[in-house]
Amino acid sequence: MKTRVLVIICMALLCCSVAMSQRRVTPVEPVPNGAPESKPKEMDRTNVVEKSDANGNIVLVDTLSGSEFVDTLAVVPKATKMQYPLWNAVTVGVNLWDPVMRILGQQYGGADIWAELSLHNRYKPVVEFGLSSANITPEDMNYTFKSPLAPYFKIGMNYNIFYNSNSNYQFNVGIRYGITTYNYEVTDVTVNEGYWDSPSHFSLPSVRSTAGWLEITAGVKVLIAKPISLGWNIKYATRLHESAAPYGQPMYIPGLGKRKNPLSVNFSVMYTLELNGKIDPHDEAEKKASEAVK
Repeated sequence: MKTRVLVIICMALLCCSVAMSQRRVTPVEPVPNGAPESKPKEMDRTNVVEKSDANGNIVLVDTLSGSEFVDTLAVVPKATKMQYPLWNAVTVGVNLWDPVMRILGQQYGGADIWAELSLHNRYKPVVEFGLSSANITPEDMNYTFKSPLAPYFKIGMNYNIFYNSNSNYQFNVGIRYGITTYNYEVTDVTVNEGYWDSPSHFSLPSVRSTAGWLEITAGVKVLIAKPISLGWNIKYATRLHESAAPYGQPMYIPGLGKRKNPLSVNFSVMYTLELNGKIDPHDEAEKKASEAVK
């Protein structure tokens, strides 16, 4: 009997020691396939400011630590689609600045007409033709510079900065190449004879010359009453090539202007013909807004 009790006690002690030696482990259930992961906590933006880098990315800056990182959750804006059709419009203009200035007493200038094709209301090839002359007697000088009526041509491109805005109001920058072939002469040159103290007069023979130049332009176009608009242009011109001058360089070049004045101004009246029967989207929006108010 004692032996049985002793065996039972030994077996009980053995079972307890085995149970105590085992580690208690809490089972973890695996995440089933396709189950959404838990969302991370939102960032505390109390001390964070946003700015854009050179590539247009949104950069978050911690004002306390100064650390920066790109916000990958920011939505990258899509490129703006052009609102106007490719073949948008044709504009013909007449420059009235020089004719008005000639009436007011300017001794040089002429008149020109130009045509412009609008592509997407953005890119605008331009051609220009004009006629100009000069009859200049500088103050306190002893000669007269004359250049008979001569043609000039220009070709170039305008770029409308506000191409997706209302086409009735534009700001254009552009570039032109101009060329002319013309005659000029210097007449009534007066030279005082020192010995006899009597002036002598003579004229230099007519010279034929060709000149080419580059223009940089900036201007605005404003609708007055469809299809008529007015426009102002400021031009900066520099000579690219010119024929040799046997008696000195001419003081005036048709289409370019006076040699020592690279800046000039244009004032044009324009007629615009819309192509493809397209309605200006901004005019249409204004019309709908006006009807809604009524």
